[in-house]
Amino acid sequence: MNMLNKHIFYTMMIFFVMTACSEDKETSFTSVGGDALIEENIKQGWLLKKVEQLNESCIFHFENEDIEMPTSDIADIRINTIKWNTSVTYSNGERREIPSLGNSIDEMVSNIEVNPSGFNPLAAQIRMNFPQGGAVRSIVHTKAGNKAPNIEHTYAFTNQKVQFIDVLGLYADYINKVEIVYTDKNGNERSRTTVDIPVKDLVLDNLPHFKVVKANVDQMEPGLTLVNSPGHDEDDTSRPYMVDVDGEFRWLLDWRQSKELLHIGAQCGLHRLPNGNFITGDFNNNKLVEVDALGNLIRQWNFNEMGYSYHHEVLPSASGNYIITVTKPGALHVDGKTPRILDYIIEFDPEKGEVTREWDLSNIMDANRLNPIDSELPGASVYGQSKTNWLHNNGVTEYGDLFVATGRWQGVFGFHRNGKLRWIIAPHNNWREEYKPYLLQPLDSKGDPIIDEDVLNGKKSHPDFDWSWGVHCPNVLPNGHILVFDNGYCRNFIPRLLTDEKSYSRAVEYEIDEKNKTIQQVWQYGKERGRDCYAYAISGVQYLPKTDNRMFCPGQDNRLGNNNTGGRVIEINSRTGEVVFELEIETNTCASAFHRANRVSLYSE
Repeated sequence: MNMLNKHIFYTMMIFFVMTACSEDKETSFTSVGGDALIEENIKQGWLLKKVEQLNESCIFHFENEDIEMPTSDIADIRINTIKWNTSVTYSNGERREIPSLGNSIDEMVSNIEVNPSGFNPLAAQIRMNFPQGGAVRSIVHTKAGNKAPNIEHTYAFTNQKVQFIDVLGLYADYINKVEIVYTDKNGNERSRTTVDIPVKDLVLDNLPHFKVVKANVDQMEPGLTLVNSPGHDEDDTSRPYMVDVDGEFRWLLDWRQSKELLHIGAQCGLHRLPNGNFITGDFNNNKLVEVDALGNLIRQWNFNEMGYSYHHEVLPSASGNYIITVTKPGALHVDGKTPRILDYIIEFDPEKGEVTREWDLSNIMDANRLNPIDSELPGASVYGQSKTNWLHNNGVTEYGDLFVATGRWQGVFGFHRNGKLRWIIAPHNNWREEYKPYLLQPLDSKGDPIIDEDVLNGKKSHPDFDWSWGVHCPNVLPNGHILVFDNGYCRNFIPRLLTDEKSYSRAVEYEIDEKNKTIQQVWQYGKERGRDCYAYAISGVQYLPKTDNRMFCPGQDNRLGNNNTGGRVIEINSRTGEVVFELEIETNTCASAFHRANRVSLYSE
């Protein structure tokens, strides 16, 4: 080795661990390819880890491979671990700057902006200036003494050196500790830093008050609870938020400063899309909107231009289209003169901006089946059954080619994508002959038919079985069972006021044998809670796939532990019947706590 090359390697030893290798030691070098191979590694986003001498060769150890070059080709090497860079000067005078593994990324944090969209005060955006592309993992640390786990998220690898990291799940009125972990494309850590992100207290009026009644975190479904709050009432600007197991706000969309989404009425609320955004309808502005996790409006469609008006639900379909509950202006009852509402479902293609299919539910269910017995109850003049509001379809879900819909006045019904009715979960009274083949025979817990006519017709409940009343929020479980929220509104056709101690709501799961036209009640929760969990309208249930738990979420007028009113989020182990989580949401001065509440991951999975 000449004196110049010796000088090069003595300099390198200050920065790198040098390894002396004998001639017979096994190596796994990429074939001698020199600068072209180094350039390709840089393009692929790899960092140089170290450089060492092996006999008359110089070995460049990248994160993914080793590259060998003759020392005679190299005139000088200078390493700067602070700047994460190695400068190589070749013997021909050309220079190559190689992004290299350094010591700290503290100085790479160039800017932190809280609430970058203006619509999510519990989010921040961090600008990172990296020496090379990479992946990033963010960790929002939990408050000391709280039960919630740290919120972690890994962002996809990108070759971009400048990266903007959207950090979700910050605490309000708190200096948040957030770790940023810089990794290679395989998830191997390069370095990390911790930043403080102070967040101000929330300034929305009439925010709900939380009380965590119980939280067995190790038995709960992971994630946060997304609460689709209407705000003051359904005419106000909706305020969807996420709350953790400690009863802390961790995510909130406040659209009061948005020109497009001011006065948004999301009704049943947000559903996550495969791209990580959310889809929802806007009842107050009669729009369909896609928003991101920061609350930015990504796309919107006008229902008026489609010829419909929106209500309740937008369901992302497995096809990539949306299934939407709508009213069709101008549609008349079968009497030929009475306008009707809340009884159409459409399929909408968001890419083409077209309605691809329409289901008129008056062609599927019996619009003449009326049981007007609710005139004494709150909201009966608006929401009570009539020729205009004969069905009140308030939810829909899909299971292959089966659609399951809930009608406040007609129970739960399943129909094929082609519009053919398949079954009806409802009392047997007052159905015309052509619908009777679709009515289901209830079974008791032993599997024997229940033959009591009063039970079949809904005049009384059986110890092992009851129909659903004022029903909401259909779910189809992986085993095909049907899970719904049984509001208990006018149970057994008896109007019951909120003060009636016999009133109750429940989550109920049914097993249907479509071939034999039978139905068996296999699980329920809520009846034992009585008036404390009674919600005559709105509300929801959810199947939780990771734990097999169930969520029971009565959204209004519950009698809370402090004797005020609000809603509850209750997670139940369906095998043991044990409540593993219960959250009371006091509505403050708002009309209701929520339309729906669901356990979700803060970031898209």
